[in-house]
Amino acid sequence: MNPQQRTSAKRMADTQRQRLEAREEAILIAATRLFGESGVDGARMAEIAKRAAVAEGTVYLYYKTKHDLLEAVVDRFWRELTTGARQAITPSETVSTQLRELATYHLRSLIDDFKIVDITSRARQWHSKPSRELPQIREYVRVFDDIMQRGIQSGELEASTPIWQIRDVFYGTLEHSARTLVIRNQPIDMGVIDNLLDLFDQYRVVSLNDTDEQGSKRAVLQALEKIEQQVARW
Repeated sequence: MNPQQRTSAKRMADTQRQRLEAREEAILIAATRLFGESGVDGARMAEIAKRAAVAEGTVYLYYKTKHDLLEAVVDRFWRELTTGARQAITPSETVSTQLRELATYHLRSLIDDFKIVDITSRARQWHSKPSRELPQIREYVRVFDDIMQRGIQSGELEASTPIWQIRDVFYGTLEHSARTLVIRNQPIDMGVIDNLLDLFDQYRVVSLNDTDEQGSKRAVLQALEKIEQQVARW
């Protein structure tokens, strides 16, 4: 095969790959929307194929079962969420500003796509072995960890700051609040973020001066109790 033929063959292969990728993306978009509308049990592969403008058999060429398609939808959701989160953060800003940026992005995303978040929980329950989406979720929460690590490196936070405990408070509060707002059919409430960051300021003071592990755990529980009391009043 001469150079011209190799170039032509490569172009044909690239075009074919792009078509396959575009078709798969159309299937994932259609599945995401239908899962959100009808739930996992109510979604039918035939309807997904119809919305993706492909034959039902084509869907099965990519995904052998609805379970496989569900996991792919969850993978895609968390990958895109992670990309958006990293774009929403300004690494050169203070820890407080970065946390506000991430909290705003996360709360808005949860409200906009809360059904997909619920679907993530469903995906974990489909079988006993760890779901494929877990690495994607770990990659997403690492955005928070990176902010905290930058704070430690800049001297804004002590090296002993219990990042994993603060992370649980951060994401747990936003998910709890998003669920409340969705149930009440309310838009994003910036007061949720203000209250959360106020609690973080109080907690960081405690965590920086209390090196006792049990003391840190008590501080987290106290912060969570305050959060639940505030959410109950909304």
